[in-house]
Amino acid sequence: MTPASTRIDGPYAWRLAIVSMLCVALGGGGIYLPMVGLKEMAAEFGDQRAVPSTAYMVGFFGMGVGGVFMGWLADRTSPRVPLAIAGLSIGIGGFLTASGGEWVLYAGYALLLGFFGNAGTFTPAMNNVQGWFERKRNTAVAIVSVGPAIAGSVWPQVYRVLLPEIGWRQTLAVYGVVAGVLLLAGALYVRPAPVARGRARRQEEKVALPLPSSAIMVLLSAAAFCCCAAMALPFVHMVAYCGDLGYPAARGSEAVSLVLLSAIVATFVMARLADRIGPLPVSLLCSVIQVGSLVGFMVARDITSIYALSLLHGIPFIAIVQGYALNLRFLYGPTIAGWRLGVVMLFAMAGMAAGGWIGGAIFDATLSYQPAFQAALAFNLLNLMLLGLLYFAQRRRVIALP
Repeated sequence: MTPASTRIDGPYAWRLAIVSMLCVALGGGGIYLPMVGLKEMAAEFGDQRAVPSTAYMVGFFGMGVGGVFMGWLADRTSPRVPLAIAGLSIGIGGFLTASGGEWVLYAGYALLLGFFGNAGTFTPAMNNVQGWFERKRNTAVAIVSVGPAIAGSVWPQVYRVLLPEIGWRQTLAVYGVVAGVLLLAGALYVRPAPVARGRARRQEEKVALPLPSSAIMVLLSAAAFCCCAAMALPFVHMVAYCGDLGYPAARGSEAVSLVLLSAIVATFVMARLADRIGPLPVSLLCSVIQVGSLVGFMVARDITSIYALSLLHGIPFIAIVQGYALNLRFLYGPTIAGWRLGVVMLFAMAGMAAGGWIGGAIFDATLSYQPAFQAALAFNLLNLMLLGLLYFAQRRRVIALP
């Protein structure tokens, strides 16, 4: 009889999904400090808000690039290894990053907190958890996927308490110690999926693909960049946008919270829907919903409408990203190489970083968010087109099968 601790869809698999989600939330906490403590951090660097903004951007890029390496490393060792590296890097990185000047801040966020830190949580955990499930894989993926939203909901509240008392440097060091220790504890709990055990140099099985493998990777990577660039622009600038409309910062913060709340709920709903109709149609649906929210932000002026659009914008906020993991496994099968998700997530994180920056650059040039929202809509329409190409290619393959 198969032990419960090694059983596909068993009790350990569900506990692992929850532990993995918590690890993702721990690893992603540091990226929110430059958002919450922007003014405090800028004050130490000549009131240059570009300094914490750049730290935020390079942290995302570091996570994206590191995700490719960590996915590869997990394939050849164990998902426990990148998680342990993440714990050590965040523990050390929080202290070192908080102790230096501008370039130390950038290097710390890009390397210790990003490349070796946050990157060691999401991609390896997502790939590993999928291997533990057959019947409820989409729900398990949804559990892991809400980790970034949990981080975005919890850590900013912690920082708001700590920042006035101990300052941003000590706050970052505290984050590093807490997250680092808990991630190391999580690494002790994680086990590789049964299908991967004893196959440190696992090779992908040859499967029938609707397009050449390189074309699929290009389509999904470009789609990930476009959807996340469109997604990030209103999210990152929500507080400032509400301020321009005459509302206090608290209203903008509430709108951001509504995006994250909606994202958590919608992730599970979309996972169940993917069980019924498949991940590609769900990704297309999420892209259409995001088009609707972006069009709404271009015309909304009252706070009630902004709240409603924030709830709408939150529906695809995580669900469309988790869809890339589901689509990759759907297309490539259970022996998919871990680096593939890392590559797609690299472009997704690049999109998140670029979207926030593009919104600020367009506003500085035009003194209006309307052109910025138009740029976000253009990115989203391109995402819809790229996913549509893959969907119709997949449909042709299915119809062609005997």
